[in-house]
Amino acid sequence: MKVLLVSYFYPPMGGAGVQRVLKFSKYLPAFGIEPHVVAAYDPDYPQDETLLAEVPHGLNVLRVEHRTGLQRVLAWRRRQGGRSSAAAPALAAGALTARVRDAVLAARANLSFPDDRGGWARAAFAPALALVREAGIEMVVSSAPPVSAHALARRLARTSGLPWVADYRDLWADNPGYAAAAWRRALDRRTEARWLADAAGVTVVTPSWRERFERELGRRTPVAFIPNGYDEADFDGLQPVPRADGAFRLVHTGAFYGPRDPATLLDALARYLRAAPGGARPLKLRLVGSIGSRFDDALARFEADHPGVIERRPYVPHREALLEMLAADALLLVVGAGQGARHAPVVAGTLPGKLFEYLRARRPVLLLGDEQGDAALLLRRHGRGWIADQTRPERIAECLQAMMRGMPPAEPAADAALFERRALAGGFAAFLHRCRRG
Repeated sequence: MKVLLVSYFYPPMGGAGVQRVLKFSKYLPAFGIEPHVVAAYDPDYPQDETLLAEVPHGLNVLRVEHRTGLQRVLAWRRRQGGRSSAAAPALAAGALTARVRDAVLAARANLSFPDDRGGWARAAFAPALALVREAGIEMVVSSAPPVSAHALARRLARTSGLPWVADYRDLWADNPGYAAAAWRRALDRRTEARWLADAAGVTVVTPSWRERFERELGRRTPVAFIPNGYDEADFDGLQPVPRADGAFRLVHTGAFYGPRDPATLLDALARYLRAAPGGARPLKLRLVGSIGSRFDDALARFEADHPGVIERRPYVPHREALLEMLAADALLLVVGAGQGARHAPVVAGTLPGKLFEYLRARRPVLLLGDEQGDAALLLRRHGRGWIADQTRPERIAECLQAMMRGMPPAEPAADAALFERRALAGGFAAFLHRCRRG
């Protein structure tokens, strides 16, 4: 079956957002699926040229260049020699005050439909439709965010009379990072319901979201839980270089975006450091990736009080990030940042993709999030670590104390091998075949 994969993020663009569709395009052919890809290309977005080596030889990839308005402003600022950021677009607003930044982001969210990548979806429609017809595509699959990928895929499917499957890496109007006004949230929820009435199937990355979509869609639309995972091939030959300074390193890879915020962790870390006995093994918090300039002030205040505790390394290629995981004494996963009761069910259902690579790295994990959420339940079953409510710095400090005392977390009850990307592609392929028959 020939399938068109619609995804804004695809190599050479980097970051976590490219991994899911990249791995599907790599492994689906082994399960009777011939993929073709429609993606964006944003030259101002962090690039990872090393990922191009994983794109299958001969794969048909249509890249439509696009920059968001914010990215164009950043490019202009760089040309003017102003302060810039190598992070994702949302991180660029950190140079503004928090109040102005939030107002700008909210205004942009209110006025962009369906999001700030809508221009890409409109520009990509004509060449993508030509690809559908020339290649004999039999199904259209989109992966979001951005939700503009769903908009483009649905339009292609309706125009060509093909089935459409929507893959949710994250939610739309119920995302904790959703910034638009209440009226716009209501509009987007109605729009999403109307769109999904056309879907032949829906896939999601957490069990909680599967239950949610099954309730909303009923029996008319099949819903499958296809989690993110890790690719064993990515770990082949990786040998981390041991560090000789004797410090214990708690490592976080990737960005803090949406509701994720290091503030409570910094509070807890300060509590631990104040109470640590003399002669204790030094603790380092190592932040690898585009953390975002919006946290610069908080990190600077912490570093002024506790110099040398935080180590920062900017965005690195994917294999470099894996080496950082393997070299860590423990890994940090921040699931949410306490956005309040309105977002509690959504945060509880969040399963960050890096968790699966953390599990494969076989390092203990400090998870900050809902203690009964999907991520916490998965870590308890398939990994080792400590879990703390992200809103309680005293509880996080207790976990840091246990971590530094060397108390070994319980061994996992189940192997994490079922999250290997090739096996997950097999489950995804079976679901796509089912949706086409339906």
